[in-house]
Amino acid sequence: MRNICITSEGIKKLLQNLKPNKAAGPDGIRPKVLKELAPIIAPVLHVIFTRSLPTQTVSNDWKIAMITPVFKKGDKDSPTNYRPISLTCICSKLLEHIITSCMMSYLDEYKILHHLQHGFCQGRSCETQLLELTRTNLLSNLASGNQTDLIILDFSKAFDKVCHKKLLSKLDYYGIRGNTLLWINSFLSNRQQCVVVDGEKSSYLPVLSGVPQGSSIGPALFLLYRNDLPEYVESTVHLFADDTVLYLTINSQDSCLQLQTDLFNLEVWEQDWLMSFNPEKCEILRVYRKKTPFLFNYNLHGVPLKTVPNTKYPGVLLSHDLKWNTHISKMTAKGYRTLGFLKRKLRVNSPTLKAKAYASIPRHQLEYCSTVWDPRNIT
Repeated sequence: MRNICITSEGIKKLLQNLKPNKAAGPDGIRPKVLKELAPIIAPVLHVIFTRSLPTQTVSNDWKIAMITPVFKKGDKDSPTNYRPISLTCICSKLLEHIITSCMMSYLDEYKILHHLQHGFCQGRSCETQLLELTRTNLLSNLASGNQTDLIILDFSKAFDKVCHKKLLSKLDYYGIRGNTLLWINSFLSNRQQCVVVDGEKSSYLPVLSGVPQGSSIGPALFLLYRNDLPEYVESTVHLFADDTVLYLTINSQDSCLQLQTDLFNLEVWEQDWLMSFNPEKCEILRVYRKKTPFLFNYNLHGVPLKTVPNTKYPGVLLSHDLKWNTHISKMTAKGYRTLGFLKRKLRVNSPTLKAKAYASIPRHQLEYCSTVWDPRNIT
């Protein structure tokens, strides 16, 4: 990877693109202030950034994070059902953004990231992931009368378990070396964080592993950390951030055994890189339309995986026959509930405001990934 070039004009553009209503970091500097004073602050930050990267020095203030727990799903009283989002200093994020942009350009140029990785990649999204999975693979198998067994894998605290030493070795392997690698090492070392809930702050504790969720560079580091996972298996793997789908065309019991062998191989990957899947949350979806499908009891870590008639991935309900009736019914019901909520709470007479509210919430929910489940306009 080439050396990173930082310019004062580039920093100024980043400052001017900040969203003024976002929260301030631990240093208390609000993005509105940085945005309005961009011409004055940019040269100062340019001096700091151009000294930080060559000397591989990261300010201790930039290593502090305030953690906000965001609920995912399940029991709200269980801490395991919350995602920790890090609130870090905005100036640090600007330098992270510059480094991440250079890293991603390098990875794209040399096609280092796995070709079926769609998370955090420019020009790719949940929609492109689902289109490639369903239309390129699952539908073609159904048209040929074949069965496809999908295993939707769930990581246990994926971002928090990244081993810093092993991450740095992977970055070096992929060609990210020199000042950039040493700066990332400094960025990840001696970090501290606290938890903030309803305005109350806990004491600070050291961070011994993981990449900060909510940081600019964290997603890119995580992509590289799990980039070699497909090399451990024979089946096809689709990756989206920390979501993983393992699947194989099933023509016989031998195909089922191969898929099970790949699950054993993933256990080896877990041991090699100190990560872990949660078998309790992993699911099997058999996609078929024939009367007598091949049945096999897959297991991970000795725990039998549950078979489901439909599963959400990512945000779209996939069914065993690849029909979309269940997904459309659930999204319609959710849209009606949201619309009812807006009618009760949005007591205004402005048609323009009502139209914006409808377009931003209920309509967005209804039309999410519509090219996947309603492809009538695709030519």
